[in-house]
Amino acid sequence: MPVEMNTGSAILGKTFITRLDRLSIDYFIVWVKAYEKMLDAIPGQFFEIKIPGSDLSLLRKPISIYDIRDEEIGFMIKRIGYGTDMLSKAKEGQILDIIGPLGNGFSDSENKDILLISGGIGYAPLFYLKRKLERKNNVVWMHGGRTKNDVFHSCNIIYTDDGSSGIRGLVTDGLELILAEKKFAMIYCCGPDQMMKRCSEIASKLNCEMEVSLEEYMGCGIGACYGCVVSIREDNNTVYKRVCKEGPVFK
Repeated sequence: MPVEMNTGSAILGKTFITRLDRLSIDYFIVWVKAYEKMLDAIPGQFFEIKIPGSDLSLLRKPISIYDIRDEEIGFMIKRIGYGTDMLSKAKEGQILDIIGPLGNGFSDSENKDILLISGGIGYAPLFYLKRKLERKNNVVWMHGGRTKNDVFHSCNIIYTDDGSSGIRGLVTDGLELILAEKKFAMIYCCGPDQMMKRCSEIASKLNCEMEVSLEEYMGCGIGACYGCVVSIREDNNTVYKRVCKEGPVFK
């Protein structure tokens, strides 16, 4: 059973895999048993996860919340290295070491026109956000990937680099088009750094409020190791903040 940490509402302990859904060659969802405080997690937060007893790593892997249903939490993962490959081969009943929920989450909205924009595995944290927001907002979701294997059809508008699914081109090109036609009260964004930078430039020109979830490797997840520090612009000054503690969501 997990035990409570002195990091706010986070818990440290063990859980087990209830099922594993394979979406494509590289993408999969690990579903785990969710204990009480885990169910309080909000969209944008993450967990630090490790297979105990494995040579996966000395550190846990930071993985954002994909969805929460009943007494399960889902983590959508892209197989890109040794650690994520090990997780892709995990079996039902496999025990996992966890810490979470960690970090902050996306802000809530009500009775607004909302735009979600994601790229690649940046799709994952926006899925749970969409489920929460669409109950009381009008939500449009744009997603981009390199090929048809990198896109998912919960989105309204899809872009691929090679045109194998949806519209050929970059999702940032589509952002310029849709913002020229419609005013959104808020944009929520997650994806590659260059994609988010371009989205921020476009949104700023149109004075559209925006929140981004940064993708950094967060070794400890609780702000102790300072391995995920990034420079942030605040009031025309550069400040340094920990993605795992002050983020991963930033305005």
